[in-house]
Amino acid sequence: MAGNKPSALTRRAFLKTTAFTTAGVAAFGALAGCSSNGEGNDPVEEGGTIGVAEETYFQSCMGNCSGWGCPFYVHVRDGKICNITKANLKCPDGSLSPYQETCLKGYANIERMYSPTRVQYPMRRVDGTERGAGEWERISWDEAIEEITSKWKELQSEFGPSAVAFMSGSGSGMATISYTGRLQALMGAMTIAPCYDNTGMYTQMNHGGLSALLPGHNEHRDIVNTENLFIWGTNPSESMIVDYHFVSEAKENGAKVIVIDPIFTTSAAKADMFVSIRPGTDGLLAAGMALIAIRDGKVDKTHLQTMTVAPFLVKDQDGLYLRLSDIGKAEAGSPDDRVLVYEDGKAVAFDAAKDPEIEGGFEVEGVAVKPAYQILLDRLNEWDLETISRYTDIPLETIEELARIYTSGLSMIFTGFGPDHYANGQTAYDGMFALADITGQEAKHGAGIACSDFSAPSVQGYASTATADLVDVVPGPTVHAPHLHQLMEEGVLGDIVGAPKAAYIYICNPIGNEPDRLKWISSLGAMELVVVSDMFMSETATYADIVLPVSFLFERDDIGTSANPFIKLSEKVVDPMFESKGDFEIITLLGKAMGFEDKFTQSVEGFLESCVTNEVAAAAGVTWERLKEEHAIWSYPEEPVVVGLNAMPLTASGRFEFYHEGIQPMANVGQEWDMIKESCWFWEPPLEAWYENELFERYPLTFISERSKFKTHTMFNNSPMILELDPEPYVKMSPADAEARGIKEGDTVRLYNDRGFVVLKAVINAGCRQGVLVIDHGWEEVNFIDGHYSDLSSCASWPRFEQDNWFDCLCEMEKVQ
Repeated sequence: MAGNKPSALTRRAFLKTTAFTTAGVAAFGALAGCSSNGEGNDPVEEGGTIGVAEETYFQSCMGNCSGWGCPFYVHVRDGKICNITKANLKCPDGSLSPYQETCLKGYANIERMYSPTRVQYPMRRVDGTERGAGEWERISWDEAIEEITSKWKELQSEFGPSAVAFMSGSGSGMATISYTGRLQALMGAMTIAPCYDNTGMYTQMNHGGLSALLPGHNEHRDIVNTENLFIWGTNPSESMIVDYHFVSEAKENGAKVIVIDPIFTTSAAKADMFVSIRPGTDGLLAAGMALIAIRDGKVDKTHLQTMTVAPFLVKDQDGLYLRLSDIGKAEAGSPDDRVLVYEDGKAVAFDAAKDPEIEGGFEVEGVAVKPAYQILLDRLNEWDLETISRYTDIPLETIEELARIYTSGLSMIFTGFGPDHYANGQTAYDGMFALADITGQEAKHGAGIACSDFSAPSVQGYASTATADLVDVVPGPTVHAPHLHQLMEEGVLGDIVGAPKAAYIYICNPIGNEPDRLKWISSLGAMELVVVSDMFMSETATYADIVLPVSFLFERDDIGTSANPFIKLSEKVVDPMFESKGDFEIITLLGKAMGFEDKFTQSVEGFLESCVTNEVAAAAGVTWERLKEEHAIWSYPEEPVVVGLNAMPLTASGRFEFYHEGIQPMANVGQEWDMIKESCWFWEPPLEAWYENELFERYPLTFISERSKFKTHTMFNNSPMILELDPEPYVKMSPADAEARGIKEGDTVRLYNDRGFVVLKAVINAGCRQGVLVIDHGWEEVNFIDGHYSDLSSCASWPRFEQDNWFDCLCEMEKVQ
């Protein structure tokens, strides 16, 4: 389907658009006057219009750019939003919070709110028309609620509770969104779990645990303390623009910045050193750096002995730790059943040893064992540096230099979810963590690993109470996104029997964002009822049966739950436009219609108050009355959080775990599983995007998407201001790949493989690695000339992870004549 041309919609044309409201014109015109506030937590009246009264409200962006949910003030004149200004909240020491910016996307929220593309009222697909055809009829809220709940009751009565499924994503970090979980729990409905970034997130949790303060390892504030910053697998100048000031500050403090990436990014342009790596081989590079560190005597033995599982004895026979119960000296599973280490020729409890062995092989009571570190060494030594150089396509002298820099002082790896998007992504993260464990580059300020929004502070004192009182409710089953299509086709998946017959989709756009898009269209098309609640007509909404209009973040009271040291109470700025309603109100209507009247008696304010009425909030001095008065309260440690230093690893062992005892897959769906192999670092190539794959002869190009400062997933596609800066998708390619196919700048090209195709314009960029094609992430079907870039990608995933692997994709490209 030929796409509309967003490039034709200029700022001038936008202001003339008849569908754009007077309120929108006033709001848009005020954008040019956006200004920062003063130094306090209260707004300073700047840039106002003489004689026009202006009201100011505290608000929070929805987050999901870097996780902060940036605080700002919204200004209103004559009942219309006219401006946004930075909040300038202060830390306990009086300094300005580093977790607040107002980027171009934040300012574009005014355009989004007044956009003519907003869903204005409940809509039903015209009977007899195909999903996706765009044929709608307006219905009332009463009709919508009745039709949805009647069908849900019918399906659950005939097929059981899991006949209805709920799916949410990461589109809005607001408390009232969580209230949807209350209805889902009461219904016993199935969960369709999106699998964005699971590999990156779970490997971090496997290694260091999930802290209440910080999901990752080193908080972003700690980046400024490093001496050597390795930006590896992320492009923060584009994907985390509100975080990038930490990189700049580190550089100003004298840090050396190294960027490791398949393409020359804007972050690489600001670095001291850029290293181009073959996609999918990051784990091998980490292994090569570790081998050099070991060779050169840079092993931190004390750190390995005391902070990691390095000395823990592992049984050859089953890959599990040797414990006192294995030798008859404790009851299995009891508190006294300690893991054993080897010291002075015998096995002793790990917490009784002073200088345990970390290398070698031993026999204890007839049981063959070796320390976990020896297993890691054996895995690393399966590779030689020449082979690593060949596979990564990085000169050996460059790998040597990287290892020398990494071990020369305090070093931090700033990674993201780039490696995560290949099916073998865990080899990258496990390799990075093993490198830090071996060299002791962790558990200290300036040394460790920071990762995207996993290193943003977790707000303290907020806890959703949406399901807190439902103690006897049994949750429904969960199917992860990569295996939904198998369940829809076969009706059985592992322990799940019966595919969902209906779906309620909110704060996500799976058809636009998930890989293997055509399978999503097929799977949703096989359901009897698809309901999408959204502020805008997303790509997924166009394939729904009923679409419900959701109010914008400025149209409701809420608590910003995105990672931030401040608990933030967002004020309702204006009344909801059109017939839109907040998620809390929508779910309350649906819940009562489903027969749960006595479970949906709470008000929005009552719910929000309950979410900050807990011991953690009280300890931080947070009360509901204070929050209503101040709107933002710091509730986080003043010192930057570093796991292993001021927040202990919350792993089973209480240590950093490069060895994962008894590791199991995220979901058992009948896949082949090798626990021993998955327990410690190893490297295997991606499932598809690899030059030794037999598909490579037909499809010799790897397709990846990169984050852009103009998008947060498919959000902001309806902002004319942003579309004027970034009007249409294009594919970037190396000069060599273009020349080989007779392609010139601006040509229309077609990317294709066995799954699908996409047609768009070509841009020749010398910063692209030969064999790699790059398209900005966040576009939808209407934006492409034809096809869709998500039609190229696969839903295949690694046995250990339920993961969306967008980059594990081979294709070919041709010029469109």
